[in-house]
Order: sequence, then C-alpha cells, then structure tokens
Amino acid sequence: MKTNGWQKVFAFTLVQHIKTKAFIIGNIITCLIVATLCVLTNVLPAVLDKDNGSGGIFGGDSSDDHIESFDAVYIYDDSAVLTDEDNAFVESLIPGKLAVSGKGLDELVKELETSENVRAAAQITPMLGENDAVIGYDIKTYYTSAASGSAADELNETLRGLVNRRVLLNAGVAPEKYEQTQISINTSRIEAGAKEWNFIQSAMNYFVPIVVSLVLFMLIFSYGQIVAQSIATEKTSRVMELLLTSVRPLAVVIGKVLAMCTVSFAQFILIGVVGSASFLISAPFGWLGSAMQIAKNPEIQQALENAAQGVGSVQTSEMQIAEAMNDLATGLSPLNIILIILIFLLGFIFFSLIAALVGASVSRMEDLQQAMGPYSILGVLGMYLAYFPVIFNVDSLDTGAATTNPVQIFSYFFPVSSPFALPSAIMLGTLTPVQSVIAVAVLAAAVVLVAVIVSKVYEAIILHNGNRIKFGDILKMAVRK
Repeated sequence: MKTNGWQKVFAFTLVQHIKTKAFIIGNIITCLIVATLCVLTNVLPAVLDKDNGSGGIFGGDSSDDHIESFDAVYIYDDSAVLTDEDNAFVESLIPGKLAVSGKGLDELVKELETSENVRAAAQITPMLGENDAVIGYDIKTYYTSAASGSAADELNETLRGLVNRRVLLNAGVAPEKYEQTQISINTSRIEAGAKEWNFIQSAMNYFVPIVVSLVLFMLIFSYGQIVAQSIATEKTSRVMELLLTSVRPLAVVIGKVLAMCTVSFAQFILIGVVGSASFLISAPFGWLGSAMQIAKNPEIQQALENAAQGVGSVQTSEMQIAEAMNDLATGLSPLNIILIILIFLLGFIFFSLIAALVGASVSRMEDLQQAMGPYSILGVLGMYLAYFPVIFNVDSLDTGAATTNPVQIFSYFFPVSSPFALPSAIMLGTLTPVQSVIAVAVLAAAVVLVAVIVSKVYEAIILHNGNRIKFGDILKMAVRK
C-alpha cells in the first residue's frame, strides 16, 4: 500500500479550506449562534421566571403568586356545596377581597377580559351521572391578564380542598378524622434492574441524544460531502491527472480525508469551547449559577450521598437538579471524553472514506449528485437510528428502561449509526464501560474494512473515465482483488 505524498495533499487541502471566506464567515456565524443559544438556554428561563414573579426557577416566595394578590375574588357556587364556614375560610386568606357580584358569571367574565385590575372569578359546578346523581365537581377560575396564573392555581387548589373536605364531612367523616383521609399516593413503574430517574434526568436522557446526534450528523456528514466534492472536482477538471504524477492515488484520499477530519474536529472543539464558555460566563445570571449554589448545599450533598447508597431518595426540585448535574459530571469523565473523541474521529473517517469512493466514481460533476444518493441515504439512516428510538421511547424515560429498546441498542453497535448514537450514550451512562468498548471496537473494525476496500479499488476508479461506477461495481472490484 503506497501512500507516499499524503502529507503534501493534507497540508494543501487544509490550508486551501481554512483560508476561504466561506469557512471563516461560516465559523464566526456558527459560534455566534451557539453562544447566543447557550446564553439564552441558561438565562432565559430564570428571566422569564422572575418576570412571572416566582422568585427564580428554584422557587421563592412572592406575593404575586398567591391568592392574596387579588384585588377581588368572586365565587359562583352553582353546586351549593360550600357553607358559610368555607366562605369564611376563603375570606380569612384574602381579607376584604371576597366579593359578591350582582352580575351573572358570563357578564363578569367579559368584564374581566378588559379589566386592568387583579381579579378572579371562580365557578363550582356539579358533575352529574345517572339519575342526576352528583359524581364530582368542576372548578374553573377566570382571571384578568394583570393577575398571576400561579395565584389562580392556588385559588383553584384552595377551593378543591374545601369542596373535598365538605363532601367527606357530609358523608359522615368526623371533622377530627378529616386530616387522616388526606394522604398523598405516588405511583411509578420501574423495570427491575433499571436506574430510577427524576424529572430532570428524564429530560436530559430525552434531549441530549437528540441534540448530540444532530450536531454530529451535521459535522460528519457535511464534511464527508466536501471530501467527495473535492475529489470529484479535481478529477473532472484534470487536476487529478497532474496531481497523480507526484503522489500515489491512495495518498490523495488519505490526505484529503485527514485534512477534513482535522478541520471538522477543530470546529467540533471550537463549538464546544464557545458553547461551554458562554454558558459558564452567563452562569451567575441563569439557572446554572443557582444550580451550582444548590449543589454546594451540605444538606443536598448528604441527600445525594444517601441516595447513591440507597438510603432515602432525592425529592425536591433543587435536589433533582443537583442529582442530574452530578450524573452529567460523572458521564464527562476523562475516559469518556477520550472515547467520545475517538468515536467522532472513527465516524468521520468511516463516512469520509465512503464519500471519497463516491467522488472518485464519477467522471462528470453532473453525475455527483446522483452518485451521492446512496451515501446520503446511509448517513440519514444512521442519524435516524440514533434519533428516532429516543423520540418513540418517551414512555420509558421515567427510568433507565429506555436502554431496553432493541432499535436503540442496535444503533449503538451498528457502524452506520454508532458515531451519532454512542457519544450521548456514554455521557449519560446508558452503556456499561464494557459495552462502550465493544461498540467502539465494532466501529473501528468497520473503518478498517472500508479502508481495505478503498485501498483495493481507489487507484482503479480514480483513473476511470466514462460512465459512473456504481457502488455495487466497486464492491465487486474489491472482492476480485
């Protein structure tokens, strides 16, 4: 296998590509977009939450969130279930604000539409079953645009508790026994042997694979197309014939693939650095800063340690965020980072070698788009295998049972999809270290196989002129040799 001269092709291709205006401007725009998105992702939730008066995304006490913020509250009890005692309780929560309106509900709601005051109107109606038997109650609260939705929710919850209490008392439950009937019952399903996830962890396990697979697909697939276009352009313009007088054909593809691999990897690192830097810089003003402060709380750290040892569980939203951050930090260990980089490089080489064969198989630029059809289908298939199993497996994201999806497991070990699926699986701990190593080994073996095919047939097809060589013909040539 003669590859002398690939260094010259590598240096020439690298310099020619990175000095183009399109590459420079494209990277600047990409970095600006990534930085903006990371800052908005970090800061916007906190800003919006403060605007809603909730005191921050991690909770807080704000009077705008409670029913006492209303200037007036009107209750239309069409069920007649509430008593004077219940109304007095509501009055105690909002002294002087429980009002009586001589208007009908519909008329009052229309008035609330244009009112600039902080008001609400609540309606309690019975739900009737057979023989007009009451089988439940419906509570609706209408509030003005100046009021807080959280305050309306609290009013709803207050009325729901009062109706529930009154129904039980009317059924014969003694008042002193009422509190014993108010117990909270949570249900969940957990596959045996699977890790239980909280809400934040479930969200991460849903969105991270989707985002990572899309980003890697755009980098690997787009640069693979650049390799194919570069080789096809040089071949059809006769530049390849001059080039082959000083270097071997196989050296050309090696130099170009490695040059584009270097460029794409540098862009991958650049995007990661810009995104991380902008996220960390905006941290004091966003949810990340709050989460970091929460994670340092001794009580939460102790709760995390207890949860890791199977003692107790992480319950509060703050603890859930801290637990999710702790898992993500564990997933980004030095070993996992090395594996992710290796997977990216192997995936790029895998697709770029195939793209190089496609580019060398055409003799006219007009044929390149048609020749890229199978390559495009292959890349899109790999991305979809990494993407769609997560989307269609939402119902199992309450635990680690998502790993039982056969298609998702297949995507980790299938070389066409593993470059897009493996990085997120390693970050999130979906695969064990042994499984990760096996998956990377399978991808490496596929890269070696493609490299062998390229070494056998590239010199023959790069010099071919005439009709486009089909992919099946290339495989036949490799087998014969």
